Amino acid sequence: MENEKGKIKLAILSFSILLMGIIGIAGGLSVIGKHFSNLPQTSIQLLISLPCILIIVFSFLAGKLQEYVSKKTLVIIGILCFIVGGTLPAFISSFTVILVLRAILGVGIGITQPLSSALVVEYFEGDECSKVMGQQTAAQMLGCAVMVLLGGYLAVIGWQTIFYLHLIGIISLIIVLICLPHDKPARNAAAEGAPAGKVNLSGVYGWVITMFLFFISGQIFSVFISFLVESQKLGTPAQAGQTLMFFALGGFLMGLVFGKVATSAKNFTLSIGLFLLGISYLMMAYAPNIAVVYAGSLVCGFAFSIVMPCVIVGASQSVDAFSAPMAISVVLCAQNLAQFVSPYIATPIAAAMGGDVNKSAYLFAAALGIVMAVWAVFWGIAKDRKQQHLAA
Repeated sequence: MENEKGKIKLAILSFSILLMGIIGIAGGLSVIGKHFSNLPQTSIQLLISLPCILIIVFSFLAGKLQEYVSKKTLVIIGILCFIVGGTLPAFISSFTVILVLRAILGVGIGITQPLSSALVVEYFEGDECSKVMGQQTAAQMLGCAVMVLLGGYLAVIGWQTIFYLHLIGIISLIIVLICLPHDKPARNAAAEGAPAGKVNLSGVYGWVITMFLFFISGQIFSVFISFLVESQKLGTPAQAGQTLMFFALGGFLMGLVFGKVATSAKNFTLSIGLFLLGISYLMMAYAPNIAVVYAGSLVCGFAFSIVMPCVIVGASQSVDAFSAPMAISVVLCAQNLAQFVSPYIATPIAAAMGGDVNKSAYLFAAALGIVMAVWAVFWGIAKDRKQQHLAA
């Protein structure tokens, strides 16, 4: 049994490294832009933003498809979309066709993103579930770091070469084919407390709002960091790019120990992650040098790897077992929607605050994170009291 669980965990982690694959080419956008010099910068940026829209749509559809199609089959389809949509642009010269292929990449990530969490919830329970969810987040961060680093090196060779980084999906595909079973755990065969075949999401909406607001704040890091470093004269564009590596490192390290953190902090785990987010943004906003920005990026990674698994586990536990996959899909839809709209919300607010708009964006995000953290403390106290009352 333990050996079987080990194989399942390996399969989940193997395709979790692909989930941040959209930003793998981020370091090479300027190189791609030079090749397509007749196109405006906003068109080049569609290579990143267009897949995000497809992720929103298909992460929701994946939640419904899981009711009818084997999760292994869906994962395989998602990985194939990742490989095909991610790699074929290396052989294409038409920007329009490349955009279509990037959309296929978004479909693949949109399918696999909710499945990675749904499989953890299905096959693991209690503290073990939290532990594996943390490891799954760590795998995402590791994949992010590897693809960004690899993408930077490949971009030096040529604009088309950078797309080869998506071939990493072949490794994931092989592991999934070998290790992930087609069968469904017996405990999820029917929903408990609701008629079989009927999804009930009434308990998940608080988690949806939490994830949405978290990523309104959380997305500020990746969108504004290079501009902050430049406007505050803290370092070079290359050094600004390295902040993502520190972010991924922090997320990876925290993901490895998230299970222990959740076991110790219990109902206050969420508030710790949100406080760390606010603190990390204040560190970066008032950083006197690039070293402090790196430290803030590391802490920001800690925050992400606490809040994300905490919200996903909370969402899955707020509904019956049959509804859990759809609950996770809805929460991840909120995440991707927030990532898409965050700049459009933060930029006008930061401009209204006055001063350097990039620093103000970080201060706005820090304030939002800290307000959410205070709310999470009161939520944790209330949940503690409720559990003590039920135990009495």
